[in-house]
Amino acid sequence: MKAKSKKAASRRAPVQERSQLTVEAILDTVIKLLKRRGASSITTNRIAEAAGVSIGSLYQYFPNKRAIFVALHERHIAQVDRIMERRMAESAESTLEELISSLIDGMIEAHATDPELSALLQAEVPHRADGTRDFSVRLHGAFRKALAPHAREFGSRTDLDMRAFFVSNMIDALGHAIVLRRPSGSSLSRARAELLRAILAYLGQNGSSPLPGLGVS
Repeated sequence: MKAKSKKAASRRAPVQERSQLTVEAILDTVIKLLKRRGASSITTNRIAEAAGVSIGSLYQYFPNKRAIFVALHERHIAQVDRIMERRMAESAESTLEELISSLIDGMIEAHATDPELSALLQAEVPHRADGTRDFSVRLHGAFRKALAPHAREFGSRTDLDMRAFFVSNMIDALGHAIVLRRPSGSSLSRARAELLRAILAYLGQNGSSPLPGLGVS
């Protein structure tokens, strides 16, 4: 992992409950401002005023606007981590198809709860590239562990690391896409079923779940 900049390193971590509540209030305020005006119009003064805190208090936790945006991404990634960990735990004894289906549903859940925010975080809000890489590495490791009990179904020459790499990235990227950018007129359930079929085909499984009929909205 790359070293953090001096400004990022100076960010004060909230320890006491009151401090944590202040940080959460600031981040919630930023989300409201993002939805109203977009990232380019946000300033630290505007954030402090809308959150009802002094600019000095804001700077105690966030040395600049970019640090706030990084914190927003980190909070979102932590939420995705929790959802996917829960899905994997719930699917520990499931079939491969049930596992993949649950993981797809987990990624959809993570972004369908607030699709407007997910779209803003992806398109408008700057973040640390190494934060995204850290998440990708964790996701790959978790998927490898989840797929390992099903390795025999992939064949004796299967590279489990490669399978986990492709499956985790397919679910991450396409889970975003079917919530935020699926074709007009295509239902979420149909897009989900298409993604499930694509991943099962990649894993050499035919799958037993029928696709919704054409034209379903």
